[in-house]
Amino acid sequence: MFRCGGRWLAVIAVAVLLAGQSISAAWARPAADSAILFIGDGMGPVQIQLGEAAAGQPLAIQKMPYSGLVTTLATGGEITDSAAASTALSTGRKTNDGVLGLTPDGRRLETILERCRKAGKSTGIISNDALTGATPAGFAVHVDDRGKRAEIALQMARSGADVMMGYDKEEFLPTSAGGNRKDGLDLIAEMRKKDYVVVFNRDELAKAKGRRLVGLWDGTPPTLDEMVKAALPRLAQNGRGFFLVVEQARVDWDEGDPAAVALEVVELDRAVQAALDYAAKRGRTLVAVTADHETGDLRVAHPGRLAVLRGVKASASGMAEHLDKDRTNVGAVMKEYAGLSDLTQAELAAIKQAKKPEEAIAAVISARAGVTWTLGHTATPVRVFASGPLADQFTGEMDNTDIPKRIAAALGVGPLGGAR
Repeated sequence: MFRCGGRWLAVIAVAVLLAGQSISAAWARPAADSAILFIGDGMGPVQIQLGEAAAGQPLAIQKMPYSGLVTTLATGGEITDSAAASTALSTGRKTNDGVLGLTPDGRRLETILERCRKAGKSTGIISNDALTGATPAGFAVHVDDRGKRAEIALQMARSGADVMMGYDKEEFLPTSAGGNRKDGLDLIAEMRKKDYVVVFNRDELAKAKGRRLVGLWDGTPPTLDEMVKAALPRLAQNGRGFFLVVEQARVDWDEGDPAAVALEVVELDRAVQAALDYAAKRGRTLVAVTADHETGDLRVAHPGRLAVLRGVKASASGMAEHLDKDRTNVGAVMKEYAGLSDLTQAELAAIKQAKKPEEAIAAVISARAGVTWTLGHTATPVRVFASGPLADQFTGEMDNTDIPKRIAAALGVGPLGGAR
């Protein structure tokens, strides 16, 4: 696990000082009118390495021309949760774990999304998890507890963001309509009155018209890249530009399962490629990719074995779903979905006899791929990658609080960091 010792603090202090000088100069020369920020929840450097192994080639992320290293600690040097990390990435300020959009003493912090709205830009928030989850919520709401989902949904619905997509439909509906809200508010009806088109599945998204869009998935969901492709043309209708934040939430779900982590990173990469393609045609669009924190203290003990992941087609839990009742088809399932045709008798027995076969499958693939895990978030620095106007500001060592400040500088919307 990474330890934030004196050497790191000294290096970061110098980097931040130099970056501050560059940022100050940038206010006078905003080169971008739009920005897209991708956040891979739990995606540390080794998770990206697993994604590359599964893809069998360098990822679009890794081909972006500029990159740096980002520290992620919360207030007081604590290992961050997604709420504190999202607040740092959206406001440029540290806060306590569990807190969204507020200082540790409860003062409201303006987010980069809110600043862009004030500048007349369109804004969007996308997640392949709950729209009320900590990472997307941190860009639009201000609450002292990430668990207050009803309040988060209320603030999200009234945030003014032009495009919003994710799960957790129930938090937007009253109990009388099958939702969780005890205050009787129907936030979906409220949003429709504000000219939002509200859709609930992939087919409805493909057919949706209108500039303002809300997706609350309760049927077959679109992929992350499909959400991005639906959002960008809508946001780009604004001549003043836009800001879009996109969360790939599921890297964080899969600690212990290298197949799942690799596939989730690849899914994020497809969405990033869609954004890069759009930005290349549009121009004046900054694209940045980072993570809120690393999960699992993932390490590669034997780099040469990572090629095993090239054959994976499903997560460990997905593979377990294909096992028959007596698990007589373990070998066939592992061959088809993991690309492993030479399981040992010990590996076969471990999967057949396991109380939770998905855990045994994940353990076999971890061993074959030469990776090791622990549990939980860590302080391991994450990567940032950037392309487009002023992307050169995203190099060297920095803190997560620097990222929104550099985006704000590229967009010329004014400095972040104030509290009230």
